Amino acid sequence: MPNEWAAVDDLMRELGSIRRAAVEVEPSVEANAAIERAIMEAAEAVELTIDAPTSPQKLMAARDALGVAEEVILALDAEVGRSLRVRSRAQTLRVRAAALIERTAELERRRRSQ
Repeated sequence: MPNEWAAVDDLMRELGSIRRAAVEVEPSVEANAAIERAIMEAAEAVELTIDAPTSPQKLMAARDALGVAEEVILALDAEVGRSLRVRSRAQTLRVRAAALIERTAELERRRRSQ
C-alpha cells in the first residue's frame, strides 16, 4: 500500500528548496516582500494538506502555490533560478504530483466501493 504522506513529504521538501533559493537572492526590500509573501502562501497551502493528505484539491493547490513562489524567485533572480534548475524541477514535480494525486484518487474510489 502506498504511503499516503508521500505527496505531502514531497511538497514539504520542495518548500524547503524554495526557502533555500530565496536566501540566495539578494533582492530589494520590495522584492524581498514579494518573495516572503509567496513563500508564506505556499507554506499555508502545504500546511492544509496535513489535515487531508489524500485530497487531490489540497495537493494541487499546494503544488500551484509552490509553483508561484518558484516563479517569483525566478523573476527576481534568473541566475539563482538557473543554478537551481527550478523550472525543470518544477515541471518534473508537477508531473509527479499529478500522478500521485491520480493514484490517491483511485485508492479513494476503491475504498469507497468496498
